Amino acid sequence: MNNERAQEIEFLRSEMIGPSRPVGEDYPGLKVEFNSSSTCQLPAPGKLKGSVFWQPEGQDHLQEVIRRETPAQRYGIGLLYPGNYLPPSDEKPWDSERPDDGNNSVVGNTAPDAGTYALKNEDAESETYSRDEAAPVYSADDEDFEVNGSDAYKPSTMGVSFCIDESSEGEILIRIPIEKRLFWQQPDSEPFLVNGVYERCTTVTTASDGTTVESDAWRRRPALQTEQIFTFDVPELLTRRLTKQEINLSNGIKLQLDLYSRSSFGKRIITVVLRNSQVATNLSYRQVIEQTLYQACFEVEARNGASFTEYPQGRGEHRNLDDDEKTLSLLYRNSANWAIGHGCAATWRADEGQTPMMITADCMPAVELPSMTPDIIVNGSELKLSMRDLANIQNTDSSDPGWASLETLVYAYEQWINDERKKTSGFNDQHRETAERHLDGCNRCLTRMKSGLEALAGNTDPLNAFRLANKAMWFQQTATKDIQQRPLKASNKTAEPVAQSPDSSLNPDEAWQDSTKTSEKYWRAFQAAFLLLSIEGFTDPFSDDREVVDLIWFPTGGGKTEAYLGVAAFYMFLQRLEPPKHGELRKDGTNVFMRYTLRMLTTQQFQRAASLICSMEYIRTYSVDTDLGTKPFTLGLWVGRDASPNKWKDATAAIRKFKKEETKGNPLVITECPWCRSEIGLVKVKTHKNNTILGIIESKQPHLKCSDVNCHFGAIDTRLPIEVIDEALYKNPPSMFISTADKFAMLAFKPEAGTLFGLRHYPETNGPIERIAEPPGLIIQDEFHLISGPLGSIYGLYETAIERLCTQEIKGNPVRPKVIASTATIRGAMNQTKAIYARYEDQLQLFPNPGLDISDSFFGRYAREANGNLKQGRLYLGINATGYKSFLTTQVRAFSAALFRSSLMPDDSKDAWWSLLAFYNSLRELGGARTLFSSDIAARMKDFMHRYNVEDNQKRYLNKIEELTSRRTQAELVKLMDELSRPLTNTYKPVDACLASNIIEVGVDIDRLSLMAIVGQPKSTAQYIQVSGRVGRRWWDRPGLIMMMYNPNKSRDLSHFEHFQNYHQRLYEQVEPTSATPFSIETVKRAAAGIMLLWARQQYRSDHPGATFGHYESTIEDAKDFLIERCELLFEQQEAEADRVVKVIEQVHDELLRKGRMNPLMWHEFPQKRDGNYLILWPGAHSSSAQQKAGVNVLSSMRNVDGTARFSINERYMELEGDQNGQ
Repeated sequence: MNNERAQEIEFLRSEMIGPSRPVGEDYPGLKVEFNSSSTCQLPAPGKLKGSVFWQPEGQDHLQEVIRRETPAQRYGIGLLYPGNYLPPSDEKPWDSERPDDGNNSVVGNTAPDAGTYALKNEDAESETYSRDEAAPVYSADDEDFEVNGSDAYKPSTMGVSFCIDESSEGEILIRIPIEKRLFWQQPDSEPFLVNGVYERCTTVTTASDGTTVESDAWRRRPALQTEQIFTFDVPELLTRRLTKQEINLSNGIKLQLDLYSRSSFGKRIITVVLRNSQVATNLSYRQVIEQTLYQACFEVEARNGASFTEYPQGRGEHRNLDDDEKTLSLLYRNSANWAIGHGCAATWRADEGQTPMMITADCMPAVELPSMTPDIIVNGSELKLSMRDLANIQNTDSSDPGWASLETLVYAYEQWINDERKKTSGFNDQHRETAERHLDGCNRCLTRMKSGLEALAGNTDPLNAFRLANKAMWFQQTATKDIQQRPLKASNKTAEPVAQSPDSSLNPDEAWQDSTKTSEKYWRAFQAAFLLLSIEGFTDPFSDDREVVDLIWFPTGGGKTEAYLGVAAFYMFLQRLEPPKHGELRKDGTNVFMRYTLRMLTTQQFQRAASLICSMEYIRTYSVDTDLGTKPFTLGLWVGRDASPNKWKDATAAIRKFKKEETKGNPLVITECPWCRSEIGLVKVKTHKNNTILGIIESKQPHLKCSDVNCHFGAIDTRLPIEVIDEALYKNPPSMFISTADKFAMLAFKPEAGTLFGLRHYPETNGPIERIAEPPGLIIQDEFHLISGPLGSIYGLYETAIERLCTQEIKGNPVRPKVIASTATIRGAMNQTKAIYARYEDQLQLFPNPGLDISDSFFGRYAREANGNLKQGRLYLGINATGYKSFLTTQVRAFSAALFRSSLMPDDSKDAWWSLLAFYNSLRELGGARTLFSSDIAARMKDFMHRYNVEDNQKRYLNKIEELTSRRTQAELVKLMDELSRPLTNTYKPVDACLASNIIEVGVDIDRLSLMAIVGQPKSTAQYIQVSGRVGRRWWDRPGLIMMMYNPNKSRDLSHFEHFQNYHQRLYEQVEPTSATPFSIETVKRAAAGIMLLWARQQYRSDHPGATFGHYESTIEDAKDFLIERCELLFEQQEAEADRVVKVIEQVHDELLRKGRMNPLMWHEFPQKRDGNYLILWPGAHSSSAQQKAGVNVLSSMRNVDGTARFSINERYMELEGDQNGQ
């Protein structure tokens, strides 16, 4: 367990559950003695470093003394209040002592008394529970099963449910402990005290002038002198529906254990409830505090022949499960659910496949997920796949170290498959069939890997392409990981990047020549294997592999991007090495495109791909033995105009604003040279009147260039091989482009974009459009799970035309593009692939293919120590604070505690825990929390600094609070990502907190981040996995901590909290199936016309549709035909449904032809004019009734399928309502 992470959790628990503890050696606190009147003496202000403790007579443990607030104010978790406690709405918080350290500044602003205000008024915040939300009032003597207390806001009960066998003997033991050691604690850390009560006391402080100040305080006592154990005979327990046991605490509080027994799913379910049986009627606020149980906890054991059995899941019979469900049942067969909580979580500790000995009712549960390692051990040593060795393969036999490593990889995989197949003989019938299906899939991967080796061994061009791809990827990895960033610096007259450190290379090629300045670069085994199995699909276009959709399925942060970038590099090099023969199409057009659904992801992956393309172009430029053509390798970014300029004039205007500092962030996206990492951006030179921009060439056609004149891409007559302006992409199509999925809808509006598919659109002459270059032969779709719902439906329909644009004829046969998708979370992949790409079961390959257990697919295994124990991984901490009136207060307490504790860590350990990444499910919730950092959180931080008497040079003020949402421009997002990537140093403090929306779900790959809060259970498990995967990527030295903060107001959040351990242990099993319905009636009505026009405008060019529309009719007919063909293919088993959809397609077709024959004057115009005569109408733009009759609505985005309408209730409605009711 990571020490700093344990310190974070300890402090969080001590602040939200209690009790307080010493914080390291520097803040031990103070032990005091109380006199007979419960009064103690405290040192003068400024002398106390930490909390105050006392030791009750006869007790071994120090107990805390709470000052300046009541325990009911400080703690919001683990409290059992007296029954039926409903505090009055005008309840006053306990009057507290004001913290005063003489410095009231907060976040650089003057905020007098902010600390006092926060402490005294948090419980009065507006976001409170209403009495209407209270659970029904119950009777403690009622035998009807009811675990919840009378009010979920001030709970008086907590419980767990578990199963035992109907025929069990033995005993159920229930323990009420006084201390509890938690698995995540360090070995030398003291156990947490649990089950405590508080009583009022007084503290006396003597000021420097000799005056004394008495203040009210609260001191803790153990609720029990020693732990209490209650034993129940199982046979007797099973015969009774309700068994009760009273517990008397040291201060007179009465608790009650209720044990409910009932049958379900052929098992006996026992529910154990711990109840505060005191009644709150007529109690004062002080009495309520004194009769509340704090840090509530109990444990349940089965012994002497009794044992727990798996808790029923309600999945149904195995034979009724679909293939995905059977797969998950097999993979997670050794990870069982043993209990659920009620008002708390149920936790347990057990090895895989073993039955736990104890179940705990835990109010702050924690689950550490195993880390997945791609390392492969063969014959006791790790298999290394060196990119340098593979780039230097000379012989295709085992004498060559690179080739030998590939053979070893293939052999080891084959041996693993054989070993796994032997294990299936011991499986039961319901799992054996699924296991065999899994291993057959593994065997198909193995066969393709062998075919890839054979293709390399027997063909010069593929082998050369493989070598070059490995060298390019070595360069790319070095550029992104080893070359140090070089910020711009200005002198009196000039500006330039700072000099590179002597220990670092200037660029990847220098590092290649001098290996002492960089680490060796290795493929992860699954990446190299994926490259091998992809080869045949490119070397033989008629291979069955070409039709297979390969879906890379690997956990977040596992290296999926590098896997498909390696394949892309191989294919682009192969295209250049196989020059076209006479009469064949050029091969140096656009070879690859990558699609993403979110611009955040697009930006991140664009920067990675830019390093690869620069590496490939550098290799092409200096290649002596291999002819890679004269056209540069280039990369394009094809996204919305909010992210990058559409036209050169737009870029010029944006650069001008950037230079004047009217906008933030580089409008041309790239912030550093992808080759040498010299900064590209704005700098102020003293002798220059205006700001200076380095790395952007300001001209009529702006473009990017390295800011270092000594860099290959910064020298005279050179430039970076990167384009981000649409107009430039159309004029000179890049070798590879990256796009958002939405952008493809614009093909109907911007037919010139067809140049990206090898079609001639320049010079702009009217007439048929011919193909002059091979279309893209590789389509990469990252985060495939996001292609679902409305987006997936529209996307799938458009894919019918996009696939046609990428299909070429070879020897009279159509050859479709190779499709690679990737995701960390997907369910229902087969149905998804069929809907989107019209591929069938034998045309989808998951890779790595699952094996027999979730812990081992050969290419991905749980990381273990030498003794077999799991290594550290991300830790999820469940926070469900029912004791605070406001969910905002929960955020204040958790955020301030986490951020404060990191400031006390040693300097070399702070960075991982310095920046908090907080995810919100909506912008509304995020906006509400944003103000907390300048008020309540800052005040709480101030209180911590006062309580622990932190030295001035260690005090932390939260000055950098950022927002990562769709409200930020693309340039701002890029800049913020750079800031988040910068580590903490003596001279630089990184972002303190970053509040993010779902824009971070994918594409935020910053390995320094380790601390995250997820505020409210995300809408889907896939989103939960993706979001939490943003932190803890360097799990071996800075594993992640995810504070999962549940909103007690929401029943769905409570359900997830009560199932916390089971949900997280089987996290990937919980992923919801994705769905896309591209040929639903509504989808066809909204998108089919745009697809027909898209296709038609890629076959014939005319400036005006009216007079030349006859030339388009046959191509529109073609589009109708291939839409119908795809529809009938997908609905081959549903003929009636196919007929209904075909009828709609034909209606859309006929309507389009009718309107096209009405002689429209223009295709479209933006913005639309009221008297304009258009065939294409922009979505969302106002169109007159005449325009609606003459034109068709064409989507410019793929986001919406359902129609939308805006409505409002005005005064006239109220008047009519009154008239109808006689008012």
